[in-house]
Amino acid sequence: MLGRDGNISIIRVGVIAAIIGAVLIAAAVVSFFIDRASHQVPLEIEVFPGAVTWGQRTHSSTSRTIFYQVPGVSPEEIAAFYQRKMDAFYPADVERELRECKRAPQVGNFPEYDAGVKGVPPYQYSCMFDRSGFQSSQFTRVNIQPGIEANGTAGMTIIEYQQFWQS
Repeated sequence: MLGRDGNISIIRVGVIAAIIGAVLIAAAVVSFFIDRASHQVPLEIEVFPGAVTWGQRTHSSTSRTIFYQVPGVSPEEIAAFYQRKMDAFYPADVERELRECKRAPQVGNFPEYDAGVKGVPPYQYSCMFDRSGFQSSQFTRVNIQPGIEANGTAGMTIIEYQQFWQS
């Protein structure tokens, strides 16, 4: 950094600053592309222990739904499991409302279920894991509902993973 005369050389300081700047810019570009690539796959959330895959529906190259069955465990227990996952997934400064599994309807059953419409579950929990960022989307919505006789799942709990990601 010092010149021949023993004083600070502005040219050498400038060259060092330019090199440091180029390294920082290169690191930022690499970081951007790594983050972008990580959004080009489904957001994987750990499945409830003991859940058995029941099927999958691919909607597009960036969207799918996976179904699981869990025998002998209540939807409330499974929703509590995913609530713990959400608590770990989201930073504490994210609004509680956004990092909370929600029950629909909040109390009671869906009116269609009470009216006897076949194929409608009595209620559902929904937990949204969202990792969307700058110009990219990536989320997994986990829906949890009690099984029903109409589809042969009475006595089970159904877990549905709705996944969307950028390509």
